[in-house]
Amino acid sequence: MEFATARGRALLASCATLAFVAIASPAHAQRTRENAVTSASDAFGSSVGNERVGLYNPGQARGFNPLQAGNARMEGLYIDVQADASDRLVGGSTMRVGLTAQGYPFPAPSGIADFSLRKVGSEYALSTSVGYGPFGGTRLEFDAQLPFSKTLGVAAGASINREGLFYGANRSVFTSAIIPRWRPSENVELLPYLAVNRYQGHETFPIIYTGGAYLPPTIERRKFFGQPWAENKGWGINYGIVSKAQMGKWTLRSGLFRSLHDNQTNFTELQLNTSRDGMTDRFLVADADRAYGSISGEMRLSRQIQDGDRRHQIHLSARGRKQSRRYGGGQTISLGRSRIDEVIAFDKPKFNFGPQTRDRIEQFTMGLGYDGIWLDRGEITLGLQKTFYKKDVRTPKGDLPQSKDSPLLPNAALSLHANSKLVLYAGYTKGLEESPIAPDVALNKGEAPPAIITEQMDAGFRYTITKNLRLVAGVFDVRKPHYGLDSTRLYRNLGEVRHRGVELSLAGTLARGLNLVFGTVLLDAELRGDAVEQGLVGKRPIASGKRTTTANLDYQLPWVKGASLDLSLENLSPRIADRLNSFTIPSRTVVSVGGRYRLDVAGKPTMIRAQVGNLFNENGWVNVGPGFYYLGSRRFSLSLTTDL
Repeated sequence: MEFATARGRALLASCATLAFVAIASPAHAQRTRENAVTSASDAFGSSVGNERVGLYNPGQARGFNPLQAGNARMEGLYIDVQADASDRLVGGSTMRVGLTAQGYPFPAPSGIADFSLRKVGSEYALSTSVGYGPFGGTRLEFDAQLPFSKTLGVAAGASINREGLFYGANRSVFTSAIIPRWRPSENVELLPYLAVNRYQGHETFPIIYTGGAYLPPTIERRKFFGQPWAENKGWGINYGIVSKAQMGKWTLRSGLFRSLHDNQTNFTELQLNTSRDGMTDRFLVADADRAYGSISGEMRLSRQIQDGDRRHQIHLSARGRKQSRRYGGGQTISLGRSRIDEVIAFDKPKFNFGPQTRDRIEQFTMGLGYDGIWLDRGEITLGLQKTFYKKDVRTPKGDLPQSKDSPLLPNAALSLHANSKLVLYAGYTKGLEESPIAPDVALNKGEAPPAIITEQMDAGFRYTITKNLRLVAGVFDVRKPHYGLDSTRLYRNLGEVRHRGVELSLAGTLARGLNLVFGTVLLDAELRGDAVEQGLVGKRPIASGKRTTTANLDYQLPWVKGASLDLSLENLSPRIADRLNSFTIPSRTVVSVGGRYRLDVAGKPTMIRAQVGNLFNENGWVNVGPGFYYLGSRRFSLSLTTDL
């Protein structure tokens, strides 16, 4: 009933969005100026619109997953994300790690994914974008900004996307968002929002598990060999409100968020015991209606004190979440033994889904933080949080013992200005984070382990080479309990995982019109505990590698006004392929190229964007735990964006 009501709200949001978009008036440039490379201040991960650059992203930072760990922020405030936030709702994101988290209230060991809403500006705007590709997909996007008055305005957007997927399938995605902005006075701002994502026609792709210490054989890419009726579909709905009030030297910021994901149908094809010649046991895992929802938010009161060239900020924070999930009850069907890429059609069976598991998490955290800045001398950040965590799980066989914890979570960071160009920093953070859920291949698939205590230490420096070019380098040590598959495919605690590494960022302007975002991370990932000592798992976690390097270049052509070329490169060292560390996925380098041409068409700013992904058609395999899927082949995309 709850999710049916959410679908009704989603429909209203979609209709309202399209209505607002339809009445937008002409304005100056909006989306035609989006460029992730020229906007990035470092190489640790950022996005603008639908472009992303850098080493990290909301799903991966320093070898961990910030979103799964519960380390997301919306406009700097705590949010528990269950449904993806589309580009219609979010204008960009920034990854906060190391020095980039300095001064950020209450950081997290696995890094923070900080999202920013699309906000209405002071002028009317309507941007449209049509695109082709990759893999033959098509899309149509609208984004509008409607400032009704100096105090009230609305940003809204909608998109229809027929996506071509790398493994030969397709899916239809509809997204919409509406974000009013009310500023009744100079010191008060309210940002409510409502957004919906709808996906359907999404055929599942197979995950391949080999029967020994070897990779699957090479197969034809872009060939769909699954079952056309095994389609995934569902809804994602986000709504909430962000507010800010300035009261003299006090600032009150608050956010209240609701995030829902209704996974109506879900299929996963597993190819087990795959031989070297490509013969495999094929299974189809079908799940009943799965639902994930949460209410979360934060209220933070800050006091600023100016003392000459020193500034002090004190933060009082209260944050919490109430999460509920419904999962399980699925059915696994054998499709027999055949080649992994053989197309064999099966009639859709009648599924008999069983009872489902329900779990509920309640967490409340109080925090006290301090940030002190001494101009041109340094900065110190201190924080202490007390969190109360409780998790209840009700399975078809009965209730599990309640999981409870109430740790103290300190954080501290210090940066010193050695001179006008060099800043040194060091920090320590302790957190309570969620573990990834058990994968579909696990005997206890879908099960979510209890929250875990995590710790991080890091240190490094930032050096300003020129006014517009900065080098950041650091070391880090992150430790947390590790959950993974044992020899029986049971997903459980296998000991402690420790990620030590060195990360490097060089970002800014190299020469006039030439921008660079370069990053590399050297990672030493190590497992410890009884499972390692007993030989059940190796010393390195699956999918870990010793090095990741990314580079993005953007060059404005001086002889062609409005034209630019861009290049991106990702190089990965060999990755651990199985739990025993007996073989690896070879290293790979993926190069992509693109270009932009900005011009006026009938007086309207317009951008033509072309990209070729995986230019040299690099082939290889990607980890999904102990399973694999192949790397997407070369693809082409073309878009036309106009600010009306």
